[in-house]
Amino acid sequence: MGGDVSTALVKHQRNLALDEPHGQIRAFAPSVVPAPLQTPAYTRTVLTASGLLRPEHVEEIIQIRTHRQRLLIDAEHPRTYVLTETALRRPVGGVETMTEQHLLLLALAELPHVTLRVLPERHDPPVIWSCAFTITDNATTVETIPFPLALPITDTRHYLTHSHDLFHAAHPYRL
Repeated sequence: MGGDVSTALVKHQRNLALDEPHGQIRAFAPSVVPAPLQTPAYTRTVLTASGLLRPEHVEEIIQIRTHRQRLLIDAEHPRTYVLTETALRRPVGGVETMTEQHLLLLALAELPHVTLRVLPERHDPPVIWSCAFTITDNATTVETIPFPLALPITDTRHYLTHSHDLFHAAHPYRL
């Protein structure tokens, strides 16, 4: 099973990387920092936590996400990411990893085409969403950790509405 999950997640990350340079991207991750915003140490901790991924695939995914991050930095199209306060407070990989992660988020938030918003833990009414999703001009994909569900969702209205609601419920990112 680990091999199938590993292979599927690598393929999913490659597919997302193909969409990164093109058009607007909106993404939400409920329990972790969204993948394109993760440092290598943070990614390694998240992906190895399940025990379902082969070590060589974890390293390959880190390389793909690092590539996606370079594309994000060089992008000209708007990128909007909604993170949760929970994801920012959860000590993934320890103090050094989280410090590095927060410094990267601060740097990315300074980019003119990147908008980072944080959904507070206590929001009324509560916004509950159990999986991450990314909306691009070409597709909407849904991803649970660590299982990728690269679903080509044809009716994206629900995701667009939910993305809009999350964005407006969240606050600008700052430490």
